[in-house]
Amino acid sequence: MTKWEPDTDQLTTGLISVGLSGDILWLNEAAHTFISRNQVQIGKAKIQEALPEVARRIDTVVAHGQPIQISEVYLAKSGVAVDISLSLCNTESILIELYPITERIRQRKHADRADRQQAIGQMARHLAHELRNPLAGVKAGAQLITNQTTDTTIARHADMIERGVDRITALLERFAESQTHRKAPLNLHQLLAESVELVLAERQGELALETDFDPSIPILIGDCDQLNQLFLNLLRNSAQASASTIRLITRIEHHSPIVNPPHKHAVRITIEDDGSGIPAHLHDRLFLPMVSGKDHGSGFGLAIAQQIARAHDGLIEYQPLENGSSFTFRLPLSVQSEEETSNAA
Repeated sequence: MTKWEPDTDQLTTGLISVGLSGDILWLNEAAHTFISRNQVQIGKAKIQEALPEVARRIDTVVAHGQPIQISEVYLAKSGVAVDISLSLCNTESILIELYPITERIRQRKHADRADRQQAIGQMARHLAHELRNPLAGVKAGAQLITNQTTDTTIARHADMIERGVDRITALLERFAESQTHRKAPLNLHQLLAESVELVLAERQGELALETDFDPSIPILIGDCDQLNQLFLNLLRNSAQASASTIRLITRIEHHSPIVNPPHKHAVRITIEDDGSGIPAHLHDRLFLPMVSGKDHGSGFGLAIAQQIARAHDGLIEYQPLENGSSFTFRLPLSVQSEEETSNAA
């Protein structure tokens, strides 16, 4: 009969006690799930059978008496990825801890994709630089036609060309602008309030706001102007999706999957709306430049927001809701020192 150590079956961390000879002495419910064995006969089952990656490290732990960490082990039987810790519990047993890291790996893959998208953004900036001169020539030619013709139809068409060039130039420059970040202490909730105030004014009372802020979030370090642009882009995206209500949620996320090592923390800012959502075929390309689900969208707003997030070592994720959209921005928890706090007071 399986003997469970008391008060451990509610943990998401897998715990296994192993004798020095490799016999499994006890394990909790999470560990039982991770190693995916229907029956574990305590005292007879061997750790070599369940976790061969771990078995060969036991002698090292016993010999040196020091804990060993094994990062990102994929458990084929359960399909779960875990970090593993081995430590000498007493003279007769070793404690094995299994920390599931599926979310960390998913976040890292998402970050890798975002970084690849950033490379496309870099290419767009080079393209903007190369196109400035020929576009300026086209605009100058249109102006020359306007100044020299008396035909109103020709003048109108030349003006259309000039205005079209201005729109293209503005779009390119938005993505080609300097990405120098000036990081300083900032109050996250004050910054969010300022961003929201502007968007609410733009919508002239057609948009309602709900907030659920974590008051324990300290003064952070970041580029206030750039983060303001990030929040404005996300909020305007919701407003332009015909949302009637936007909900803002902030939390401190302990052991966040976006930071490494995973014992560090992040601030999580979630923007939910009840708008029309984003077409499913755009989800994987949502943060690419020139991708938009709106008829008159530029396709740069979310790309720029993700660019700012990555410059702060953060990440924006999109999640469709049953009615609306949810954008989550995770920002590593970087706080000002006590000296900076006193100076800012």
